[in-house]
Amino acid sequence: MQAADAIAEAEQAAERKKQTGANHVDEMAKAVHGAADELGQQLPKAAEFVHAAASRLEEGAGALRRRSVEDLMRTLNDFGRKEPLAIFGGAVLAGFAISRFLKSSADNRQSSADNRR
Repeated sequence: MQAADAIAEAEQAAERKKQTGANHVDEMAKAVHGAADELGQQLPKAAEFVHAAASRLEEGAGALRRRSVEDLMRTLNDFGRKEPLAIFGGAVLAGFAISRFLKSSADNRQSSADNRR
């Protein structure tokens, strides 16, 4: 029975992370809409494209909320079989983004520590 409990707990954790991810995507969409509003004053046509991209982010967040974790994993697996280079490229980009974030965080902590001295 412990294995079933562990699986259920993992599924619940994955569902929570999925919802958190969808919330982050929604926040990003709001920020992109805000940027598009500012851009619209000077470049209205470009702002339309940026608003469209933000709308796609909102749609993605909604789809993420509606779909089950199993369904998302199955879709990712299918995509990975069809487009392995895209998955590899996405992993490389994600690794790069994470390393930049960690480096930035470390730099911010270092400068905060230096400022306190």
